Amino acid sequence: MKAARRPLFWYGLAMWILSAVISTLLIQLGALIMSDVPTAGKRITKDDFVDTAQLDTATSAIAQNETLLDRKSGEIEDARFMLRSRELDYANQRASFENWVKTRSATGSNSQNAEVIERAQAIELLKLEERKAARQVEDLQQEVVTINRSLKDLRGQRTAILAAANAPFQKAQRREVLKVFLFRLALTLPLLLIAGWLAMKKRQSTYWPVYRGFIIFALFAFFVELVPYLPSYGGYVRYIVGILLALLLAHFSTKGMARYLQKKQNEENRPETEKRKAIAYETAIKKISECICPSCDRPFGAPKNRKSVNDAETKVDFCVHCGFCLFNSCENCGQRENSFYKFCGSCGVPSGTPATNPQG
Repeated sequence: MKAARRPLFWYGLAMWILSAVISTLLIQLGALIMSDVPTAGKRITKDDFVDTAQLDTATSAIAQNETLLDRKSGEIEDARFMLRSRELDYANQRASFENWVKTRSATGSNSQNAEVIERAQAIELLKLEERKAARQVEDLQQEVVTINRSLKDLRGQRTAILAAANAPFQKAQRREVLKVFLFRLALTLPLLLIAGWLAMKKRQSTYWPVYRGFIIFALFAFFVELVPYLPSYGGYVRYIVGILLALLLAHFSTKGMARYLQKKQNEENRPETEKRKAIAYETAIKKISECICPSCDRPFGAPKNRKSVNDAETKVDFCVHCGFCLFNSCENCGQRENSFYKFCGSCGVPSGTPATNPQG
């Protein structure tokens, strides 16, 4: 039989809800604080560790060479157009000359020898112009090759300048990450220690639901909120703290169990009247209904519901381990009842009332 009053059940449930609400609000507040921590100081960038003078010189030289390369590329296009024009002029003039020579051979006229020489010289001049245009294209292409090589060297220098900043940047970044981690650890570790102290010292406090919400928040803040910000070695901190907490829990659990066993042993040696005064009424009712002795916490039989409490196989009036009285008979009607009941369940008179005539 569960003797806990229904209002107590709802009160306990409400206190758990209150603890959950408090812990949720604290967790959200802690998340906001954690997210703002990295912006508290100056943000470190790779540019802070680059030799800006050398980088500016290399960048300026690269820009000049790229501009020169674009200009030379345009000049090459113009020179190639001019070369194609010279080639076409030479081809047309040569074809015209060959046709003219065939006509002269057919007529057999010797008066045109001077004109032959003149036409041949004109063709030779066109060929020279063609070669000059081709040479100009080649010279421009050679200049482009030289500029590209210079650009390659300059870009390599710029890459080397940027690469030289990697080591000091990574070192400063690790230092900054460690600083932020230690700051967060300085915020969360004391919360965890306070939560441990509250769990050990304030469990019986009237404000335990509030403390319980804070404990949930502290555990979440350390083992969940701190995880995304851990550096590569931060996992060691988390697991070491977890191991220490587990060892402390094992230590205090062992000590608590030893004290509990000693307390129970001392209680067994006390008079039964004193033991009854030390046992809470509702705790005793619940334990006896579950076939657990409220004095020594040992089972005295298989759990049965109240309807079967008078069955022969479960009719145990005294604890077989410590001799504590579990059931007795009503002094008025003789009904067997739980020894902690304040009123008889059969006749309704208070326990310990002298016998009266039921018919009277």
